[in-house]
Amino acid sequence: PDASKEELLEALIQRIKGPDFPTGATILGHKGIEQAYRTGRGLITMRAVVNTEEIKGRMCLVVTELPYQVNPDRLAASIREAVRDGKIQGIADMRDETSGRTGQRLVLVLKRDAVPKVVLNNLYKHSQLQQTFGANMLALVDGVPRTLSLDAFIRHWVTHQLEVIDRRTRYLKREAEERDHILQGYLKALDMIDEVVALIRSSKDVETARTGLMNLLDVDEVQADAILAMQLRRLAALERQKILDEHEDLMIKIADYNDILASPERQRKIVGDELDEIVAKYGDDRRTKILPFSGEMNVEDLIAEENVVVTVTRAGYIKRTKADEYRAQHRGGKGIKGAKLREDDVVDHFFLTSTHNWLLFFTNRGRVYRLKAYELPEGSRDSKGQHVANLLQFTPGETIQAVLSIPNYDVAKYLVLATRSGKVKKTALQEYDSPRQGG
Repeated sequence: PDASKEELLEALIQRIKGPDFPTGATILGHKGIEQAYRTGRGLITMRAVVNTEEIKGRMCLVVTELPYQVNPDRLAASIREAVRDGKIQGIADMRDETSGRTGQRLVLVLKRDAVPKVVLNNLYKHSQLQQTFGANMLALVDGVPRTLSLDAFIRHWVTHQLEVIDRRTRYLKREAEERDHILQGYLKALDMIDEVVALIRSSKDVETARTGLMNLLDVDEVQADAILAMQLRRLAALERQKILDEHEDLMIKIADYNDILASPERQRKIVGDELDEIVAKYGDDRRTKILPFSGEMNVEDLIAEENVVVTVTRAGYIKRTKADEYRAQHRGGKGIKGAKLREDDVVDHFFLTSTHNWLLFFTNRGRVYRLKAYELPEGSRDSKGQHVANLLQFTPGETIQAVLSIPNYDVAKYLVLATRSGKVKKTALQEYDSPRQGG
């Protein structure tokens, strides 16, 4: 049964997965491909193939496949520039180990404290290891450039192939008929070979010989010229059976050409057969893999998840410090300075959390604000930090009463609050998942 245009397009999208590039690499998601298939234009994001390897005791990122049309030398130069400018951190060295034996191999040696996933995400963001290019399905239709959907593209391509087959078949048929016409002249010449040879030898010029042959053999000018173009020795040596065999072969071909021209079904079958031949000759396994996700990164993908100590003072100063700066001490130790405070200030909140955790700030006005731990200013143990009013939209006189650190809003079902006056409130934790800046 006939399918609707949408059904046809859906079937094609399922069948034709997406473009395949000689350099391999990966395509992120199907959205851009499907957009190109439906509208003729789409944005396709490609990402290099990068593996994490330990080489001589150092963690390395090894690039083995690049997005289409990415130049390895320019890529390496752009990465060096991004490292120099501070856009990409955590890379200690870079070397190109590409060879005919190993293929593409760009090795990025990481610093000892670098997190491979974070460095890689920053490389995707700031270099051509991830690249988006526009797909434009442009074709000449009746001599006019047009952007086509996938179904229209294939329809016009098939129509063009059918036109090619028609023109090619007509040409081959005409060529066979012209050759057979010459053979018919040769056969007539063989029937009267002695008279033909005598006429040619007695003719004073080509024109006289041509006219004589046309009258003698009842042939046209084309056949007469073909006979004259042959040397007398070759003309006399012509074998009737070979000419008859070639004539029979040409008759079979001409009949086949006529059948092709009269049969649209045969023409379409020829299109399919020729495609099968191309696949058999040039087809190979897919090189470019299509990943099921879009690969879009959020900020956290670019920030290492690590333990930090959050300090909040009564005066409203806040900071985060790497947990490694606080070392365990034995009994009798002198302790270490945890913060630089004003004389009238004290630390109200001091706790360990992760840079990816949410921090909920509850204030004396009954409001709650939130920040990611990585959004807090980073400082050393003895630094003062930054005032919370620079980070949160507090109202005059508003102060922090409690701070809660949670990895996500599914960690518990409810949150229970109790006030100094004895009031208690139970609220679903999900209700605190609000992007409002004003608390």
